[in-house]
Amino acid sequence: MDKLMNRLRAEVASNKDVAIVQERSWHVPLVAYEVSFERVKRLKMDILMKMLLLAFQEADIRRPAALAEMLFVEELFIRDLIDKMHSTQLIHLDATGYRLTDKGRSHLEEGIFEEAMEDGETIVSFNAVHDEYQVVEELFEEKADDLPAYRYARDQKAETVRIHQVLKQEKNSAEEGYQVIVTGISTCDELGVEYIPCLEFQLYDRKQDLFYARVWNTRLGTWDEALQLEIEEKELIEWREAMKHAATP
Repeated sequence: MDKLMNRLRAEVASNKDVAIVQERSWHVPLVAYEVSFERVKRLKMDILMKMLLLAFQEADIRRPAALAEMLFVEELFIRDLIDKMHSTQLIHLDATGYRLTDKGRSHLEEGIFEEAMEDGETIVSFNAVHDEYQVVEELFEEKADDLPAYRYARDQKAETVRIHQVLKQEKNSAEEGYQVIVTGISTCDELGVEYIPCLEFQLYDRKQDLFYARVWNTRLGTWDEALQLEIEEKELIEWREAMKHAATP
C-alpha cells in the first residue's frame, strides 16, 4: 500500500502548481449476498393447448373425456395437459366447468406458455456508497483491515427489487424456441463483507485557485469519480474556509 501511495502522490503532484493539502486512507464496504431466484421457461403455445383454452373459454366443459372425443385425442393426454394448465394457473374449475383465469386469457391472447423451472442461484454484490449491484462469479474473501470506514458510508441493506432488476438483465436469456425469464427472488442471504481500501488526496491548484479531490479505488484500479464528486460537494466550502483561517494572522 505504501508503494501505491508513493506512486499516486507523485502523480497528483506532478503539476508544479498543485499542492497536496491532505492525504487520507479509508475503506468502502462491499457486501455479498447469496440469492436464489425463480424463473420460468417462456415458449410459444402449441396448437392443442390453444384449442383447449379456446374450448374452455367458449363452452361449459367439466369432463376431459368430452374434450378427448371432440378432438380425437387420448383422454390421458388431455388430462395431463389440463393438469399442467391448472398447476400453472391458466384455468380453474368452478360449478359449470373449467374457466380461464386472467393469466390464462392473457397467455391465450399472446400465444405463449410459461413453464416453471428450478430456482437458480448466484452471488450479488452491493456497494451502498455507489448504490451499485453486480452479479459476481464467486464469493470474494472477507477482508478486514485497520483502515477507518469512509466518512460518508451508508448503513443500507440491499433491496430485493433492485436485485431482481439486475438478475433480469444478467440472467434472462433467449434460446432457440424459448426464453428464460427471472420472475422473482426466493431468498437473499448476506454472506460477508469485503473492505475496499481507497486513497484520498485533497489538492489545491494555486494557479487556478481551485480545490479538488482525487480518490483511488484499489478494487477498480483507477480514480473513482463518484467518490471524488461526493467529497467535493460536501467539503469544498469547508476546505476554502480552512485556507482563509490559516492565512489570517
